[in-house]
This record gives sequence, structure tokens and C-alpha cells, in this order.
Amino acid sequence: MAQRKSGPPTTSRSGAASRGAAAKSTAKPPARPPVRKKPGKSIVNQKQTPWGLIAITAVIVLFAAAIVVAVIATHKSKPAANGGCSTMIGSNTTTYLNELACAKDIQGVVFKPEANRSHVTTAVQYDATPPIGGNHSPYWGDCSGTVYSSAIANENAVHMLEHGAVWITYNPSLSAGDVTTLSKLVNGQDRMAMSPYPNLDSPISIQSWGYQLKVSSATDPRIQKFIDALRYNPKTTPEYGATCSDPQFKAHPSTFGHPLSQPAA
Repeated sequence: MAQRKSGPPTTSRSGAASRGAAAKSTAKPPARPPVRKKPGKSIVNQKQTPWGLIAITAVIVLFAAAIVVAVIATHKSKPAANGGCSTMIGSNTTTYLNELACAKDIQGVVFKPEANRSHVTTAVQYDATPPIGGNHSPYWGDCSGTVYSSAIANENAVHMLEHGAVWITYNPSLSAGDVTTLSKLVNGQDRMAMSPYPNLDSPISIQSWGYQLKVSSATDPRIQKFIDALRYNPKTTPEYGATCSDPQFKAHPSTFGHPLSQPAA
């Protein structure tokens, strides 16, 4: 009898499906890439906020700002030189040949532009008495707050004016009390000098370069106004910056009508 050939084993559909499901259930899911964890901050490596340094810096900045504000406030409150008297009347490029507005406002002040200021070794005929400017001796009288007991030469006195001095002169007949009052305005004050003046036509006469005021009383308030406006004013002083001190002249001053062109021997 012929034998039946056996074919490949058959598999039922239900068996195949169960085996497929089993295979799927046992298969591992695809691996995910590893998650990299951020490294923890080490206490050692952390940057600490420098609060102390910040506080010190803030204090320094505030202190500096306070100083700047104080300086500005002081500058604003501080009066300008000569009480702010700097406005000139006129358009001459040489300022002292123009008239100072503050001086003009003082009743009785006379202004005369004095352009000549060469050094000479002889006596000079001046256009005002006492003189208020012009050619003069090369040797200036000491004007560092000096009260002269005797009259000095015009030519040495005018050189003082060129250096910014206010020169107070008085008639020798002025009372001792008035002389004392005037000397208190002068004694020890830089750019100030005082001396008697022979045959003066008023009790008191005050001079600066280009300006003159004649008064009758040592307590006249115009005297102080004149000093405040004109003493060493940069607008009215021909040789601003030159010294008023000359100890040699102070010790050995000239005499009226006899100017010294160099220190006395």
C-alpha cells in the first residue's frame, strides 16, 4: 500500500496568533537614552555674593557724593572776589581803563583812566592830589597793612596802587581819634597803606588805581565800601599778582618830595 507523504506541519491560525502575542509580550521595549543629571552645586564651588564689599562701596560712593554736594553748595554761597564787583563800564580791552560799576555807585567817587605806568627815577607831576596813577618809581612802598607816621613820596605810593593797594591819606590836622579809627582799617591788612599828606584839601582822601574818594569823617561808611570794591580787584589792578610787601621800604620809607628808586643804603 502506498504511504501518504507527510507535508509540513500545519499551524492553525489561532495558534499562530497566540504565539505572536506571547512573543510580543516577552520582547523588551527599545532602550531610552540615559538621562544626564545636572551636577549638584557644591557648597565649595558656589560663588558667594560679597555683601560686605558692596556695602563698603556704597558707603564710599555716598560719602563722595556728599562731599561734592557740600563743595558745590559752599561755592555757590561764597561771595565772589571784591563782593562780586567785576562789572566794568566801557569797552576798552584793558579792563582797568574802564570804570568799575560798583565804585561808580559810591557817592563822591571820582574815576580817571590812568594809562601811563612807566618806571621813572625822577619826581612826577601828577594830575590828581593825592595821585591815583601814572608813571612812578620802580621801588614800591610797602602796602602789607602799613601805617606810616610820616608822609611818603607820591612816586613810591603810586607804585603801591599799581599792585592793587588802597592808600588812605589824611590831613595832618586830623584828630588823633580819627587817625586811630582809620588805622584799624589798615593795620595788618594786605593791599592797604596809610599816611599823612601835607596840605590835603580834605580831612581824608582814599585812593586806588584810577579812583579817589574824599570824605570828612573817619566813620563815613563810604570808606569801607571803597575798600571792599577796589582793594586788589583783578579788574582794576594793573599788576594783579604782584606783591605788596617790601620790608626794606617799611623800615626805611621815602619822604614826601623825595622818591626812592631803590632801597635806602
